[in-house]
Amino acid sequence: MDPNQSHNKQPHSQHMGRDSQVHPHHQQQNTTVVINQPGIQTNPLMVGTIHGTRGWSTDLFDCFGDVNNCLYTAFCYSCAMYSIAIRVGESACTMCCVPAVDINLRTRIRTLGGIQGDMCNDCMIVAFCAACAACQENRELRAMGL
Repeated sequence: MDPNQSHNKQPHSQHMGRDSQVHPHHQQQNTTVVINQPGIQTNPLMVGTIHGTRGWSTDLFDCFGDVNNCLYTAFCYSCAMYSIAIRVGESACTMCCVPAVDINLRTRIRTLGGIQGDMCNDCMIVAFCAACAACQENRELRAMGL
């Protein structure tokens, strides 16, 4: 038998030799890539937070900064509320069928926009300053792109 042939017959691990050894300075580094960040939302049915995270984009008495909106609301309050109802996805019958629709619409806008507040505050604002509230709601919907 030829000595070169016997050398080739060595087991695979012996044949590898010293060139295939892993040197400490050539070790492979593992990198972990996070594709999805864990969320804080635990209920997939809940779309937003219970309490809003921001205030209204304009103040309640900023009516005169938008004179056309102010005049439209002052002279045709029901038309302004109808427009608001349609823009938030309510039906055309909302104005006729829902009691205290202006309070409900304000609460809906506040909830959709993630605006801080509560229904009691909405009720007080609409009860004592309905036209200013409607103007503010119109401006807010415009700011929200609705």
